[in-house]
Amino acid sequence: MVNRSPGSPRAQCAVWIVLLLVSALSLAGCSISAPAPSIAESATATPEPTVTPALRLTPPPQRCADGRLRIRDLKAVGQEWTAGVQSAIEVALAWRPDARLVSMQVGCAPLEDGFRWKGTFYSRQAQSFYFSDTGLSEPAEVAPESVPALPLDEVNFGQMHLTLARAGYNEDAELNPASGATVRLNVPADPFGPPGTPEGLVYHVAVVDQGTVRDLFVSSPGWTLHSYQNRD
Repeated sequence: MVNRSPGSPRAQCAVWIVLLLVSALSLAGCSISAPAPSIAESATATPEPTVTPALRLTPPPQRCADGRLRIRDLKAVGQEWTAGVQSAIEVALAWRPDARLVSMQVGCAPLEDGFRWKGTFYSRQAQSFYFSDTGLSEPAEVAPESVPALPLDEVNFGQMHLTLARAGYNEDAELNPASGATVRLNVPADPFGPPGTPEGLVYHVAVVDQGTVRDLFVSSPGWTLHSYQNRD
């Protein structure tokens, strides 16, 4: 009988097999991961984020709302004065090149939210008055020197608006559509306003208040209020 030494090839092979099995078992044990610990749910619910509602801004009232001119619209008249007057002047100059503006009445344009500029012009050459909103003219039986031109750079409807507001008139008070808002010069040859109204630029509106109409005149540069009726 032949004795096989531990160093024989068969014995070495058996040793390697045992080592491989041990290694495989070790690796298998390492690859098994421990179960992740469960996280207990909080008894207090997470509050939902508060959503701030969007602010709804009230749009400013339109000028000439419902086709009616109101005291608050006078501020917008002042802002649009230059452009409005220029449009009327262009129409008048097409009628007569020497036409000069003597008065301006502002009202509401029909079926629109804009203003209607009604300029009254005088032509020395034609000896006539011309109305820019209608295109009509009429003879002027006056001396040319008694018809002064309106000083456009002195007109200030914004200040006119402030004067009425300070006097206590409501912003929403309607103005008589027949007269609108008018500005012209008060001169001895052609007075405009009640007795005692200073000479110079005078503004006029007729305020509709509880079924009555009150004529108001404002003179500048003093910005004083004048009326044929005494206020209560």
